[in-house]
Amino acid sequence: MRLFSYIKKNQLYRIGIELDGKKYDFSRIWDYFKDIRGERRLPDLQFLQVMIEFAMFSKKNINEVITTVTNLRSLDDLKLTEPIQYDVPIARPQKILCLGRNYQKHAEELKNKVPGEPIIFSKMPSSLLPHKGAIILPKGVGRVDHEIELALIISKMGKNVPESQALEYIAGYTIVNDVTARAMQKADTEKKKPWMRSKSFDTFCPIGPYVIPFDVLENPHSLDISLKVNGEIRQNANTSEFIFKIPQMISYLSKHMTLHAGDIIATGTPAGVSELHPGDVVTGEIESIGILENNVVAA
Repeated sequence: MRLFSYIKKNQLYRIGIELDGKKYDFSRIWDYFKDIRGERRLPDLQFLQVMIEFAMFSKKNINEVITTVTNLRSLDDLKLTEPIQYDVPIARPQKILCLGRNYQKHAEELKNKVPGEPIIFSKMPSSLLPHKGAIILPKGVGRVDHEIELALIISKMGKNVPESQALEYIAGYTIVNDVTARAMQKADTEKKKPWMRSKSFDTFCPIGPYVIPFDVLENPHSLDISLKVNGEIRQNANTSEFIFKIPQMISYLSKHMTLHAGDIIATGTPAGVSELHPGDVVTGEIESIGILENNVVAA
């Protein structure tokens, strides 16, 4: 079970679902579900974030919808065919929070110390880019790198969340490529400036295309994660190598700021980051979640 956002030719935003390798219009399935139940079609399910905010984004709830509808009708006329114009799964996150140096080998490859507590920075929501969208290399910024990461989407408001309850605040999991203007980041760091501008250029946060509900993914700490550039492996690791585990991340972040439904947390990148060039095709893959692919172009 994988969900995604897509855009129809008439520019309607929709939710799609993949079941047993076939893709369907979940927004229409939801409409049928509400009609069968004799209920008003509220909330309007055009965005995954609405599902998350109304606490509907779980395997249990989605299965109830699918089972109710398929007991009375076939889903065949709701099948989607390729090509699909994917949208970013979460279009309006209040914030995108990222962990730095959360894999020891990545810290070492950039000649940084392994942190004793989480290193936190942010990317602007305007940097989000969908599957198949183009990563644009800005003029004059020097080296730009890829950084494949597992991302969490927060399910509900949380403040001072105990580690023992942290997993209850996850709606689902997706893929993020934390594209970074590395030369700019290095120059800013040397001047003791923050990293945010090097992380937040437009198109510097490819995400998706799929979001996996939290109760579908059994163990987020045991996922193979990799990235290829033009078919060549650059990054290859497993989320078991996290320095700080997911409950620690959520608890730590929530001590410093209130988390809200739809917030995105990028969990850090493994070793193997490398420079991107115009014409490259970047393919990130995380076990059980899917593949995120983007091409690279010059500004």
